[in-house]
Amino acid sequence: MTRTRPTQHGGRGGGHGAVGAPASRTSRSPKRLIAGGLAAVTATGALVTFGSMAQAGTPPTGPGNIEIFNKRSMVALEGYAAQAGQEATVEVLRGDRTIGIGVGTLDATGFLEFNHPGGECWIGVTPTIKPGDEVRVSFSGEAFTDSAITASPTVTEVVGSGFVPDGAVQPEGSLRVSGTGTVTIKGTYDPADPWFDPARFVIETVNPDNRDDKTPPGQDPGLVDARAMGITLVPDAEHPNGEPGLWDAEATIDPATGTWSGTYTLYTQADYDRTLDGDHVAAAWMAGEEPALGLTQNEFEEIPGPGMGGCPPSPDGQVPTAPSTAQLSSATGSTSVEVAWETPAQPADASEVTGYRVAAIGGAHAEQETAERTGGTSVSLDGLEAGATYEIMIEAYNGRWSAAQSLGTVVVGSGTGGTTPPGDGTDPGTDPTALPAAPAGLTATSASLDSADVSWAATAGATSYTVTASSEDPAALVPAPVTVTAPAATLTGLTSGAAYTVSVTAANANGEGPASTATVSTLTAVAPAAFDLTRVIPGHESITAEWTAAAAGNAASPVSGYELVATPADGQAAVTFAATGTAGTVSGLRNGVEYALTVVAKSGSATTTARVPATVDNTVTPTDVVTVTRAQYRADKREYRIQGTAQDTTANRVHLRLGDVAGSGTTIQLNVPVQADGTWAVDLRNGPALPTNNRFNVTSDSGASTVAVMTRSR
Repeated sequence: MTRTRPTQHGGRGGGHGAVGAPASRTSRSPKRLIAGGLAAVTATGALVTFGSMAQAGTPPTGPGNIEIFNKRSMVALEGYAAQAGQEATVEVLRGDRTIGIGVGTLDATGFLEFNHPGGECWIGVTPTIKPGDEVRVSFSGEAFTDSAITASPTVTEVVGSGFVPDGAVQPEGSLRVSGTGTVTIKGTYDPADPWFDPARFVIETVNPDNRDDKTPPGQDPGLVDARAMGITLVPDAEHPNGEPGLWDAEATIDPATGTWSGTYTLYTQADYDRTLDGDHVAAAWMAGEEPALGLTQNEFEEIPGPGMGGCPPSPDGQVPTAPSTAQLSSATGSTSVEVAWETPAQPADASEVTGYRVAAIGGAHAEQETAERTGGTSVSLDGLEAGATYEIMIEAYNGRWSAAQSLGTVVVGSGTGGTTPPGDGTDPGTDPTALPAAPAGLTATSASLDSADVSWAATAGATSYTVTASSEDPAALVPAPVTVTAPAATLTGLTSGAAYTVSVTAANANGEGPASTATVSTLTAVAPAAFDLTRVIPGHESITAEWTAAAAGNAASPVSGYELVATPADGQAAVTFAATGTAGTVSGLRNGVEYALTVVAKSGSATTTARVPATVDNTVTPTDVVTVTRAQYRADKREYRIQGTAQDTTANRVHLRLGDVAGSGTTIQLNVPVQADGTWAVDLRNGPALPTNNRFNVTSDSGASTVAVMTRSR
């Protein structure tokens, strides 16, 4: 069984290994930390197993430390007392490229952390830290730098065998269930990693509830009484893995496959459950001359990205960088512009650019805009005004649209440019010597309600083709002519069941040649089959609905989409939203106003409205929505760390109180601002004591409320 569960560790007090105070030195860059050679286990190329005598769990001691929590984009500096009060600059480097940077002031103990509540945010982007990345720190008050390399060990899987009771009779009154179960943490590493030393590597499970004093009344405390349970690879007779009679452990590493594992053997149901439910970590200290510089903690249950409200998104949440230069050309006498560009370099770990929107803005009316979308790196903008000047704008898309970037201006039909686009494009400035012939092999087919596919053989000397549709049916919609450079086109916006004549002409700089024609009829629309509305949920200025998929009325009438209609009870105009799946959200509504929601399935012009079962209430009132994404309470310090979201981000605040009645109870913290990205956070010490039911409530200025349960530790 594989278990994955979110956790929240801290930098100070939340790490998994102890480090000492710093010492003065001129520099500790990786170039000076010469690796002392890996232990023999990595040189043999064979699988090595370390049993009950294998433990080097006490981390090496030494001056100040850089802790890298790479799974959650967090870095902590500890023990830099000699630099206390100075401004520290932390850079994350991948090769010679800086992928993240942060600046903050070390406290009186020489401590500072990034991307964790109470610490500093990264600047501009929250980096995704990967094995091999360098974390470098410099200080404002002296020419001194430290540097650590992110270790390669990575937790990939946590597997529980299941607990098998042995049926042993327990003392009267005991709740213990004895037996045997194993929990195995598996992972990978790079055998060529010069900074990885098996003697400085610990496989660890952390669970504050695994202390006897944390066991709730009426539950078995188990045999294990340890917050952290470490397993190491290198034998150490003074620190054996496990505790005799309480729990056992062994570890393996295989340089041939670059894999490692650590297995706990537990003897009570309580110990097995808490080990499986704990936080699973691979902790590696850098190999080299320094005794304790560079601790990487790879936490299985964590994810990268902003660690608190107000911090910038990670690279995959950033908008792309759009091209700033391109080749622009327009053939003599034409009404089109050819645009070609190259995809610019994107930030490290950013989402791939998958498309562009290119627009020509200008003509007789300054507001005129002609735009095309493409997944490639060239496009033809057609139907422009000959002799007019247009500005060409481009936007890039990677799941988010970039800001529009100007690529310059071009005069349509001027014959300027003439540069061949990347690939096999035709030079738009080339002038053929004669008019092209009528396209041969013209075919037109329709397998839908509102479109037709047209194709023909390429015509010698042609630089473009114009496809035109006409119909004798006065009710039929006729689309505008389509100009293309390839011998195929799709006509859209046709009328269901109508007959059309399609003509295609080829053209070059000397003019347009004769037309070829073909006929085609679109299919007849049939309304979709009946379907049901299954769920309606009000949100902040929105309503979300779910429904069953509507089947096509017949094979020729696929469901083309859905339309959600929210009709307000006060008689104002209804709000509609188009959807393609079986769920959608209508936004732009007014909080506090009652709306009736309906869903319509469409097949061309034919529609079917969803049935509303008696169990579904489709009359709802939008309001703000608040959620709690993290809730931790540390009893010994009465410390609260709570994070959440609110959908209303306009001058909105949330208020936190103890108890399960919204707006009532002892105050935890009031007037917590909601950030522009919808997040809010509370990091409070010496707060009120948490009641034994662990429940608290959150309300917002916009009228939302929720009740949540706090995770209690220590």
